[in-house]
Amino acid sequence: MNDFELESKLKSIPLPRRTEEYWEDFPAQVRANLRRPPENSATQNFRLPRLAWCGGFALVCLTFALALWPVFQITLKNERAFRRELAQLPNHLRTFMADEHGMHYLIADQQ
Repeated sequence: MNDFELESKLKSIPLPRRTEEYWEDFPAQVRANLRRPPENSATQNFRLPRLAWCGGFALVCLTFALALWPVFQITLKNERAFRRELAQLPNHLRTFMADEHGMHYLIADQQ
């Protein structure tokens, strides 16, 4: 069907006739519909978007935790070494520093 045929079919359909009463009552009907509270059909279907947001948030948290797992392991390893060295501190009176090569003595007393 081309444009000309479509246009001729649309023009051949008669327009519905409205009575004078319809046009007199029309503004009142519009005002009544404006005052009517919205229907609850949209609020009843909120579980699926909430589930999608929660699932997405859980996935982001899991990805974040898996990405930072090596950092946590290195921190725990250095914490264990730091605690071990800190336990020996009163005996040796030394100060430690941490750099990219691990824990080192910064200052050692002269004995």
